[in-house]
Formats: sequence, C-alpha cells, structure tokens
Amino acid sequence: MKHKVTASNSPPMPILNSLYLSTKNSYMKSLFTILALLFISLFSKAQLSEGNWLLGGSGSFYSYNQTYTSASNNTTAKYTNIDLSASIGYFVIDKLVVGIIPSYSYYKGEVASQGVVSGTVARPSKFYIGPFARYYFLNANKQFNILADIRYQFGINKIPFPPKEQGTLSNFSFMAGPEIFFNSSVGMEILLGYKITKETIDSQTGYQDKRNGFQVSIGFQIHLEKK
Repeated sequence: MKHKVTASNSPPMPILNSLYLSTKNSYMKSLFTILALLFISLFSKAQLSEGNWLLGGSGSFYSYNQTYTSASNNTTAKYTNIDLSASIGYFVIDKLVVGIIPSYSYYKGEVASQGVVSGTVARPSKFYIGPFARYYFLNANKQFNILADIRYQFGINKIPFPPKEQGTLSNFSFMAGPEIFFNSSVGMEILLGYKITKETIDSQTGYQDKRNGFQVSIGFQIHLEKK
C-alpha cells in the first residue's frame, strides 16, 4: 500500500497551542494592569491637605456687549475674549488654597459708532496679575470635587498706537464647578462663572470702559504633596 505524503509549512499543533496560550496570557496581563491602574485612579485621594502646593493652567472664552461714551462720540461693540492663565497656590488649611495668578488676554470684535458699523477691530493684548483663593467643598477621598474660585487681577492699560496713552485695568471673577481627578495629583476642572472688567485711560477724553459677562473656564491642576 502506498501512503500519500502532503508537505505542509504549518507549525505543529503543540506549537500553535503554545503561541495561543502565550498571547492570551500576555493580553490578560495587560488588561489586568490597565484595570488595576484605573481602579487606583478612581480611588486615589486628592492632595487637598494643609501644606500642599497647587500648580495649574486654564483657558477661558466669553463674549460680551460693550458700550462706552466720550464727550464727542457714543460707541457700542460686540467682543469675543480669550484668556490664558497660570496659577501657583498653597493650601493654608485643608481644602483652602490661596495664591497668585498671572493672565494673558486677547479680544476682538465688531464696533458700531453712532449706530453705524465701522468694522472689525482687534484690541492690544493685555497682561494681568493678582491674588486668588479657592475652596474645595467635598472630602479628599472623592474621585471628583466641587470648588469655588474667586480672583482679582490688575495691570497697566497701554495703547500702543498714537497718542500712546495709558491707564489702569482690573479683573474680578467668581467661578464654581467640578474638578475630576485622574489620580491623586492631577485633575481637570470645568468652571462656570461671572467676570467684571474695568479699563481707564488717563487723558482729557475721560475714557472709562466697564464690561461684564458669563465665562467658561477649562484647566488642569497639579496637586503637589508636601514631603
């Protein structure tokens, strides 16, 4: 009797089974590691204790209507504003932070003079600096927390084009919302609040500008544990 032999490049079944089990074990180990890290993240305690530091950055966007007057003209405008801020704070007691926050602001809009639209303008960039305070209302063992943030900033209001006048400017804002913690040190915040801005120019025109409106701020915070 003749036996027919068929050539094959396929590896023997024991080798396939070994590769399958190895791949499966590697996959299970990776999945277990991811789940373990997620579990640790969800149940990590945020560093909200007295003596810890808080470092962060945020960006905010808001729009508003503006009206200002002078001896010779009445002008209205609709503006869009973008603010970028950095902050450094210190927990003076548990859950209460005080610190300093510098900001950069840029805005542009459409201006109408005496009811006639005169075009789109971009205002000079502004720099502010000032103190802030924030308080976390929930315990540190939560994956998220609710906070309230209040800040006041001031700066010099310079006009770069002729006659290159200058004055003062100030910002006051109050915001509140959640901070979601990825682990014990890093959190993302989404805040809603109200902002009031004042600007003056030291000149004979008596220029004074006040505007207010709602704003949304999104930022990240790093909670540094004391050693």
